[in-house]
Amino acid sequence: TRLDAAVTRLRQGLGEASPVGARRLVELMALTLQASLLVRHAPAAVADAFCATRLGGDWGHSFGTLPDTAGLDAVLGRALPDFG
Repeated sequence: TRLDAAVTRLRQGLGEASPVGARRLVELMALTLQASLLVRHAPAAVADAFCATRLGGDWGHSFGTLPDTAGLDAVLGRALPDFG
């Protein structure tokens, strides 16, 4: 899974820790922890969308750039209970 791949990249990064890559490593730590929590506690559509867009690199740097396959109705339904 994307989460497993992120954990692997994180372990590699920790083994190679250098000051140059510290900010990227901390960012990867935060994203990996967020993904782990979502996988355990959020609906699958929400966790899948997060992992695809934040761990998989399938996103732009602006809001609203999720792919069509992101299950947006489920994400919006969770954030906005009156949606739909």
